[in-house]
Amino acid sequence: MFYKANLSGDFEVLTDSLSLTPGKITADNQIAAVLHRGRAFSSRDLAALAVGGGPDPMAAIAQKMAAYVNNQKQKDLFSCLTGAFGSINANDSNSALFDLTIDSESGDTPTTLSPRHIAKAKSLLGDQGSKLTTVAMHSNVYGDLLERNMIDRIYDNTGAPDTGATGGSTVRAFDGPNVVETFGGLRIIVSDDVPTTGSGASTEFSTFFFTEGAVVTGEQAPIRTQTDRDILALEEAMAVDLHYIYHPVGLKYAVSTVNPTRTVLETVASWSKVYETKNIGIVRATNVSNMD
Repeated sequence: MFYKANLSGDFEVLTDSLSLTPGKITADNQIAAVLHRGRAFSSRDLAALAVGGGPDPMAAIAQKMAAYVNNQKQKDLFSCLTGAFGSINANDSNSALFDLTIDSESGDTPTTLSPRHIAKAKSLLGDQGSKLTTVAMHSNVYGDLLERNMIDRIYDNTGAPDTGATGGSTVRAFDGPNVVETFGGLRIIVSDDVPTTGSGASTEFSTFFFTEGAVVTGEQAPIRTQTDRDILALEEAMAVDLHYIYHPVGLKYAVSTVNPTRTVLETVASWSKVYETKNIGIVRATNVSNMD
């Protein structure tokens, strides 16, 4: 729950005959959808023997489990954003965040990602636009920027987490694990899970701009990993289950469906806006790429 105080309007002129008119304060709620998810993997003993008794298949699965879980949670977040913004180029003015879309309105023609999109994203957020820190894009959009030499590389030599270029140096900008890539001052996240539409040269890609803290995550219960062995089948099994939220700040999950599928999350009617538009902190652009 949060309070919404009406602080709009100007000072009133004091007189000796009229009282001040108090502004109202009301309460509203952000509501996140709790996602209950799980997955199991298994391997029979014969599988390991078939490859010459090499590395343990279950150990290989365990090593990749964290990356798998993070990727699945990322997909759930993009499903939430698809519902909040509407499908790419769907021109659905009923979506909660339609006012924060670029090149998605009727008659607009998406272009390759450029500084214009950063300027537009900042303008849509008004005086909060300077808080944009991150841009998430498809690898084809990233490749297009790379080809046009529009990516800045900074070597983070401060020893601090790579959250920006502050204190960095361009001296080793093309080597080492501590290179931070930015576009227009925004740190770049590359993911092929961002929503797209079309195919080949006609593909249109979502590009998301975020302010710090625009997305929150939490757990209803800690992630749990369990293992088991079926001695009759000579088979090892591993299962993971997790119960969490991945929520765009300022939105309300607006339907009664419990434990929604991605299809439900991607539905425009599933989301409503409870923050002022400029305080949402997420803008979506629709782009094309010359890399197709």
